[in-house]
Amino acid sequence: MIVLVLPAVFMAWAIGANDSAKAVGTAVGSGVLGFKRAVLLIGIFTTLGVLIGGSGVSGTISGLAEGMSAGEVGLVLFSAASAVTLASLWGRPISTTQSIIGGLVGASLALGLPVDWWTVGRIVAAWVLSPLVAALFAVAVYRLYKPVLGRIKCLRNLELTQKWLVFTASAFSAFNLGANELSNVAGLMEGLGINGPFKLVLAITLALGALTFSYEVMMTVGRDISPLGPTSAFSSQFGASLAVSAANLIGLPVSSGQAIVGAISGLGIYKGERVNLKLIAGIVKGWVVAPVFAGAFSYVLMALLA
Repeated sequence: MIVLVLPAVFMAWAIGANDSAKAVGTAVGSGVLGFKRAVLLIGIFTTLGVLIGGSGVSGTISGLAEGMSAGEVGLVLFSAASAVTLASLWGRPISTTQSIIGGLVGASLALGLPVDWWTVGRIVAAWVLSPLVAALFAVAVYRLYKPVLGRIKCLRNLELTQKWLVFTASAFSAFNLGANELSNVAGLMEGLGINGPFKLVLAITLALGALTFSYEVMMTVGRDISPLGPTSAFSSQFGASLAVSAANLIGLPVSSGQAIVGAISGLGIYKGERVNLKLIAGIVKGWVVAPVFAGAFSYVLMALLA
């Protein structure tokens, strides 16, 4: 089982290095949370998410790996983790979900296994829709939230309220990170008989990835897409979390990264603020390249080693 466990741990670390930025990037970028406190928040709420919130997503991923051995699933995870790590070195938030799905499709094609194109199509449709839905949710939250804050006259109370709301939204996003992205890995492990306490190992490894390698991606999300104050940070983060939670309820593994990028850029456009369209174009390009790279790498590894 070492051929499965080590790539799974590598994948969890890669998720922490890249996807944790999408849960707490707005909080760090807006100055509400420091980096180390953000990592602590990630560790706690991601663990809760993978332990109690990911059954529907896990089942979807396991179904796409049907017919694969432990070693073959290990190669898929290694391929996906490699794609995510390269993106983290580049400082770009990509989709770990897309990388895993791409790896599974590439492996299935190489092994001659049937691909559930209907499920893959549903997942891809959710990838396209999630940033748009997140943007709409972010604008709606902002329009409801800002008038309420306007009624708070005491500056100290206003600042405290904003900080707690941003913290709550980040905790919600971290929970979704465990329930969605990390559950992708947990689902593959469960399909091969490894479950229970190993989820905790994955969650701890994800937190280590966040601590050691996530800062550049965190700054891309929280600082470089569009200016973020506490009000925008909360609205973007909460809007993205609502979009991901909706996908979790129907068992679709979507990308929290796509959701938060959609939320930040959509809200920025709505408010008439500067939005770094060149950066967004580069991020979207990464969303396309990541699953293609993971799928191609997985295909080659299967052809050579499986």
